[in-house]
Amino acid sequence: MKVLVIVLLVLTVLLLTPIGVDGGYSGERLILGIRVGFFNIRIFPRAKKRSEPKIPPKTRKSKEEKEKKKKFKLPSDKKELESLIKIVLRALGRFRRKLRVDYLRIRYTFASEDPFATAMGYGCSSAALGSIIPLVEDAFDIGRRDIGTSFDFLSDKPVFDCWLTMTIQIWEVLYIAIAFGIDYLKLRHRQKREDRI
Repeated sequence: MKVLVIVLLVLTVLLLTPIGVDGGYSGERLILGIRVGFFNIRIFPRAKKRSEPKIPPKTRKSKEEKEKKKKFKLPSDKKELESLIKIVLRALGRFRRKLRVDYLRIRYTFASEDPFATAMGYGCSSAALGSIIPLVEDAFDIGRRDIGTSFDFLSDKPVFDCWLTMTIQIWEVLYIAIAFGIDYLKLRHRQKREDRI
């Protein structure tokens, strides 16, 4: 009994573990990482590794041929293709609703050689950001945020800084995958039934 309880607790913790992406553009550098629970795994920029052995051309070609054979083929029938697209869009809709933006930072400092152009650019960038943010808020559930624009008359180069931490729980990914699989199986069953008629 204790073993079953421990297994259930472990499964519950795993299913409730958030996974996602954590990265952005800061200090003229692009940084990208994977977030698993409270841990961040940096994938770009990567640390320098030892040079990997080169794959011979023949082996490389054979691997490419195998990958081509495994590629998913799109259905040729128009109705079948439309049904498949609907299923994919439905899955993407579920995915979008489950995604959470834990942290969003968008900071833009406008600067140029001409003070008048700086003032005009600051006004335009503020208006553009003000129209984009409501769209983002409607699409995602945003937690902490740091959004704003500024200007710098002492510099001649604009500065852009953004960061995004987006997560989704593992059970939600499984739910979306299962729902997609059920929709796809229903589509295949319907097509088989129509072929028999």
